[in-house]
Amino acid sequence: MRSNFVFREAFTGLTRNATMTIAMIITTSISLALLATGFLLTNMTERTKDIYIDRVEVMVQLDDKISNSDKDCSSQECSALLKQLEGDGGVKNVTFRNKEQSYQRFVELFKDSDPRLVEQTSPDALPAALHVRLTDPTETGPIDAVRDKPGVLAVVDQGKDLQAATDNLNAIRNAAFLVAAVQAVAAIFLIMNMVQIAAYSRRNEISIMRMVGATRWYTQMPFVLEAIIGALIGSVVAVAGIFAGKVLVVDRALKSLYDANLIARITNADIWLAAPILALVGVVVAAVTAQVTLRWYVKN
Repeated sequence: MRSNFVFREAFTGLTRNATMTIAMIITTSISLALLATGFLLTNMTERTKDIYIDRVEVMVQLDDKISNSDKDCSSQECSALLKQLEGDGGVKNVTFRNKEQSYQRFVELFKDSDPRLVEQTSPDALPAALHVRLTDPTETGPIDAVRDKPGVLAVVDQGKDLQAATDNLNAIRNAAFLVAAVQAVAAIFLIMNMVQIAAYSRRNEISIMRMVGATRWYTQMPFVLEAIIGALIGSVVAVAGIFAGKVLVVDRALKSLYDANLIARITNADIWLAAPILALVGVVVAAVTAQVTLRWYVKN
């Protein structure tokens, strides 16, 4: 009987303050959706790194002397570089490609994605190179050791491109977390206002109940439950919005990158995994905010 009264009062309060309730639900859902976006981007960044960890190469381009005359890295300068790199424990493997092989590989990589670039590139435009795969792509010590050696024209580190891409994803993630925090503050103030208005509108009922022996918990629980129900609805709206955004925006915008396996997918499983966390965060914040507000606002 008591629980029925508490739930009835909570739902009555939600409908009585409909405008405030809707505002709180919308603000909470936006905050939780942005929080989930931050988590999803974090997972996406880590999985994207895993995709590239075995692909990332450092290309040690060789000068014109070696490129024009050395077909198999048998010259003194090229073989010395090759032996030094192969003997370094931080190097996974080294592959030599002469000018012709470098051009053939370039054609294979870009013939479908950018045929015009292939058409405009001369077979003599690409130098011979040593393609180095490091045990740890972030540890470039082995490359630094040969960077200024004779015969080295330039060093092209794909790891830097990967780092730049992950930095961009991290920046978007941090922005999502920041905006989520701002929205969370707005949601907290809305919950506080909603609880205060509800408590004020029922002040006479509460006074009578306290006079006949009702406990503080019993009189305050409907207000806390109002906030919790609003937060739960907000979390459901947030999850639904994330699914809609994934299907209608993200999947379409990133389809080509997904298909080429250039970036990790955000899956439905990722969102379902985040859903209970969002609900828990929303409920805890709403319950704590409502309880603190009541203790501060309702003195007796």
